[in-house]
Amino acid sequence: MNTVRNFAAGFTRLPHYTEFAFKTADQLAPATILKQIVMLQCFYYATAIIACYLVAWLQGFVWEWAWVFSWEPVTLENSVGFALITMWLCDAFVCVLFMTIIVGRSKLAWDFALTIHAVNLLVVWAYSGKFPNTLIWWAVQGASSLILVSLGTYTSRWRELRDTFFEGLADAEMGQARGPGEVIEMTDHTDQTAPTRNSTN
Repeated sequence: MNTVRNFAAGFTRLPHYTEFAFKTADQLAPATILKQIVMLQCFYYATAIIACYLVAWLQGFVWEWAWVFSWEPVTLENSVGFALITMWLCDAFVCVLFMTIIVGRSKLAWDFALTIHAVNLLVVWAYSGKFPNTLIWWAVQGASSLILVSLGTYTSRWRELRDTFFEGLADAEMGQARGPGEVIEMTDHTDQTAPTRNSTN
């Protein structure tokens, strides 16, 4: 009966171990990293577009794509510029969540955070036709990068520790396995060496 229970417990937790092994083995593959970069970049711009649209709707401004894909509107000279600065900083905080879910590796937080802003620099440069040359735009990008690196490293490390904790907890509940599908049988620890009484007539 104990063997059946251990086998059932191992079978119910098989998806967790399969997912963990797949992520560990495939997470550093170039194709996987490229997919993660594309996904993060899409979420980065999607969050910015939604935020800009909400700002335009609430403040009565006229929506412009340049708010997202140009460096020139980011300024301290008008209310739109202040709103865009706040929006980009909030976007960085939201992207910390996306980075934790999609990447989840604290050692890769630096790489992905800098990659997001490097791609954004190229997009902004191509859209505007001019290289960004204002101090405030670079300051916003630097603050955004700092948020992604610091908080992204912290939250990704928390996720790594959580996964390790639950994996160890599952191992403790299942018992040590000798191989796939092979679980050590729980044996009855009744003392077999105790002397038995012989019934005498």
